[in-house]
Amino acid sequence: MLSSLFSAISGLNANGHAMDVIGNNVANVNTVGYKASRVTFSDMLYQSVFGTAGPSQIGRGVALTSVDTLFQQGSFESTNEPTDLAIGGKGFFIVRSPDSPANYYTRAGQFRFDKEGYLVTPSGYILRARPIDRVTDTPFGVDTDVVIPQEPSEPRATEFIGMAANLQSDSPWRGNISAVTGTSSLTEARLADDQYPRPGDYTATVSNLAAPLITHTGTNAASEGTEFIGVILINDYEIELPSTGAPATAESLAIYLNSMLAMPSAGFASLVHVSYAVLGSNQYLDLSATADGVDITFDDSALAAGNTGWTLDDEASEDLYGSTMTLQVATTGPDGAQYLRTYAGRVTSQITSLDNWADAGLDVTFNDPLDNFIVTAGTSTFTVSGFEPDQVSSTLNPQTTSNYASSVTVYDSLGQPHVVTVYFRKAWEEVVNSVQTNVWEWYAELDGADSSTGQNTVAEWGYMRFNNNGVLTSGGGPHTVTFDFSLGGQPNQEIDIAFGPESGGGSTTQYPLSSTTNFQTQDGYPPGVLQNVTVSTEGIISGHYSNGQIINLYQITLAYFNNPHALSRDGLNLYSETLDSGVPYTNAPGEGSLGRINPNSLEQSNVDLASEFVKMITTQRAYQANSRVISTTDEMLSELMNIKR
Repeated sequence: MLSSLFSAISGLNANGHAMDVIGNNVANVNTVGYKASRVTFSDMLYQSVFGTAGPSQIGRGVALTSVDTLFQQGSFESTNEPTDLAIGGKGFFIVRSPDSPANYYTRAGQFRFDKEGYLVTPSGYILRARPIDRVTDTPFGVDTDVVIPQEPSEPRATEFIGMAANLQSDSPWRGNISAVTGTSSLTEARLADDQYPRPGDYTATVSNLAAPLITHTGTNAASEGTEFIGVILINDYEIELPSTGAPATAESLAIYLNSMLAMPSAGFASLVHVSYAVLGSNQYLDLSATADGVDITFDDSALAAGNTGWTLDDEASEDLYGSTMTLQVATTGPDGAQYLRTYAGRVTSQITSLDNWADAGLDVTFNDPLDNFIVTAGTSTFTVSGFEPDQVSSTLNPQTTSNYASSVTVYDSLGQPHVVTVYFRKAWEEVVNSVQTNVWEWYAELDGADSSTGQNTVAEWGYMRFNNNGVLTSGGGPHTVTFDFSLGGQPNQEIDIAFGPESGGGSTTQYPLSSTTNFQTQDGYPPGVLQNVTVSTEGIISGHYSNGQIINLYQITLAYFNNPHALSRDGLNLYSETLDSGVPYTNAPGEGSLGRINPNSLEQSNVDLASEFVKMITTQRAYQANSRVISTTDEMLSELMNIKR
């Protein structure tokens, strides 16, 4: 009977502890990150007794087996603090005591910056995370204290400019054509309508045609007086000039030739007409074709000299007389080398102005031809200017020689801003491999205020080529450009400029739309002052600075245990590892089985008040029942004692 007293006492002790746990749960119903506990009971060692039916067991009471922590997810409360963090799923924040390197673990994410810039709990425990490399933007090393000082962020010198524009395909030609100087009769070169002549130094070489001899036999009329004597061969047909009574003048020769060519045996009656004219001091004969055939002109002096400038292969007089011109233009490329392009064509008789001569994009003008047949031979020069660096001057500036410009602010090694302007000019059109190609020039210029020289400086220039679909085919870069900025930054700063797909925002195009910049970027920035801090769902702690930069500083590390129920609860919402919990395994939020971070949120206590109140009632009843066992046993013992009376 006495054992029932001890069984009841064990029940009182166990349920008393259970009420302690319930009371602690209810007390922490508003504690951030608190995890409720529950009591587990077990019966105690049994006493064996022997009855008529054999051995039996009588229980000795109840024991408190364990107080377990319930790690069910708590609900989230939204806040306005970016450093209020909640874990959605498994995991603990890792913190350490400011007085010890030992790590503790918590679900309570109420973090604030202390006076030294450390991110700490309300109790001063410092959050741990991995630092992020500024260059690779990836975490490295081991967990360290999260500390974000208020000192300015370091600047970054610009290393890359990306620019994607549309350049108007039918932009007007911008450039200058100098006056023609030299010994030939070329007097002027000017822009042809809707054309784009190549820039460069032009050398025009004018040559007169040296016509071959017609077969001419006989004595030289010049030495025999005024009579024409001999034989003229026309398409192997001999026209013999009589030795006596021969035509004495070009006029009489024309009459004679007409009568000879009219002969049926000659076969020229329907094709050739001979006419006579007096031009200047010479007399001329024209043999003009009425259908496909000969068309030649010669004068009495040429005939007398035995040179009419006609062969059996010629079909037109301009192939016999007149002049040719060769235009060679030397263009200096971005690499400093000279590239030669040659245009060649005829300068026909009695033509003094030629439009878009030889498709060079130039209209050319000559002096009046000598004797109405040829122009003065010789060499002349002129220059077609674009905006190559050696051609930019006060009179030939990019504002007047470019079709479009786009400016971008870049930064030197000290974070000081400088303006780089990129100018574009449609340079020329050409056919490459049977494909129409449009060539644009570009160059990057520094204003004098941004240049170490104090003068406007062309840092680099080059060509871009587009096909007839407006697609950039070459020259998109990146091009490495060296800038020497003013104001004491690192000299000779190299910046890559890209106009093609490498720009990061598409490629430059050439369509018949107004020129515009569609995308522009650069990767430099000045120093900045910390404005605020944010945390991503991956646990990335980022600083937002006044220069507009968002710099990733740390990545929070989460920990978890194989047996989290065995963690030691140390107060202040902290846990510490034990032998039974095992060592923690760590990873970034969202990696493995770990949960993600919910910024601007706090995890609430997972205590269920309704359940706790029910447990409170049942625990109270259990405690009350055990006390009744004691009182009842006492009464039974009293009755036993009364037997002696």
